[in-house]
Amino acid sequence: MAYRRCRYRGGKSPGVSPRFGGFTLIELLIALTILSIIAAVSYTSFVSVRKTMDVGAKNIEVMREVRNFLERLDVELSGALYVRRDEATLFVSKRQEVGQQTASNLAFTTIMPQSFLEVGKRGEVIRVEYEVSQNDQNSDFLVLKKKLYLLSLPPRDYDEPVEFIVGEDFSTFLLRFKSGGQWFETWDTETREELPDSVELVFATGGKSYRETFNVYISEM
Repeated sequence: MAYRRCRYRGGKSPGVSPRFGGFTLIELLIALTILSIIAAVSYTSFVSVRKTMDVGAKNIEVMREVRNFLERLDVELSGALYVRRDEATLFVSKRQEVGQQTASNLAFTTIMPQSFLEVGKRGEVIRVEYEVSQNDQNSDFLVLKKKLYLLSLPPRDYDEPVEFIVGEDFSTFLLRFKSGGQWFETWDTETREELPDSVELVFATGGKSYRETFNVYISEM
């Protein structure tokens, strides 16, 4: 018996559907799902890194402000001035209740150089006041306000003070004063008639606590 080879038109086998280049709907859905997952992970990582960078930048700014505050206070206290029987000069610090906390205020006269390069030279005699009050927006925080008065000796009068906010997120601000090897929580030259040897400041701001000691170099007169 002879067999005859049959050829199908188009060279295609019967029962086989033609397949064109491209993706099926299922493949596209899978690809989109994978891309969505990658995008979600990438966005989460970006947000996390951005928050970390923002926190780092804020911490750097807080440290810079703290350093400037401490350097300025050190210069002011090192030049503290008290003249006996002269009511225009003083060094007074008292503790008071501010909300649920105890905080220290401070007022003193000092010979203040105009710049860091002038430390050791006589400059303007000024009165410096540090006042602590409760933060109106958040009762857990304290506001530290600073006032500067140009003091004329004589006559004994004051110009209008220069007033500004040192910080609004202090959670602690306490002072102690050392004299004769003993520490005192308050100080008043009206009764003691002398300056302390050194001043200790304990404060907290920006979520961190600090303890600094300052020396008083200029003696009373």
